[in-house]
Amino acid sequence: MRISGTMTAVARALRAHAVVLLAAAIGACASSAANEGGYNAFLQTIAADCKPLIIGSDNLGEAIVFNGLGALPENYNNFLGKTSALYNGGMSAAAYRDSLTTFLGGGSYNQASFDCIIAHLPKSAQPPAK
Repeated sequence: MRISGTMTAVARALRAHAVVLLAAAIGACASSAANEGGYNAFLQTIAADCKPLIIGSDNLGEAIVFNGLGALPENYNNFLGKTSALYNGGMSAAAYRDSLTTFLGGGSYNQASFDCIIAHLPKSAQPPAK
């Protein structure tokens, strides 16, 4: 009988632990979804407001609207990764400009595109004034 009582107590403890882990996982998913929604809304905003959003020879505004069409896939994926890092505060505006220009190339629209993207960053991600 003692073993049965101990097993029941262990089973209850495992269930309680599972409920806590499940609640934590749901909370993490919800916050990730909220962050993702903010970033996706940011992308849609810059695609609309920063026309033409061209860096190098890639029309990244069109690529955002048409899920990658309008840019080379490796360039679009690089743009998304670096823009996400900028948006989330993991990359400075200067590093963002330099790295994308190095990867995508120079162009007559680069400066205006970068200025517009940076101007649309949420206040929490705004780079410090120089």
